[in-house]
Amino acid sequence: MNFVLYKLLPSILFGFLLISATNSTSALAHNSFSLNTSTMQVVQQARPPARQQLKVQSSQQAAQMAKARLGGKVLKVQKQNTGYRVKLIKDNGYIVSVFVDARSGRVSGGK
Repeated sequence: MNFVLYKLLPSILFGFLLISATNSTSALAHNSFSLNTSTMQVVQQARPPARQQLKVQSSQQAAQMAKARLGGKVLKVQKQNTGYRVKLIKDNGYIVSVFVDARSGRVSGGK
């Protein structure tokens, strides 16, 4: 008798999983998955669009943008979390620091 039970156990578990899966398709869809019950395949839904590409991809590009906006000579460029900090010496001798946002390309500060 125990031998027969061990032979049937995988089929019983599969049946239980099948019933559970068909009753919880909304839970699977909530987790970005959907269940096709006719073929029992889990299909991943479409992924969200890729992250926006950066407009400023290097420190050299950030330096060129800051120099074009303010003039002068670039002294230093530092990479920061969301962009670049560019330090310039202007023609009048003033030292200014600007921030170049990597995503938007916006140059802010230093006026």
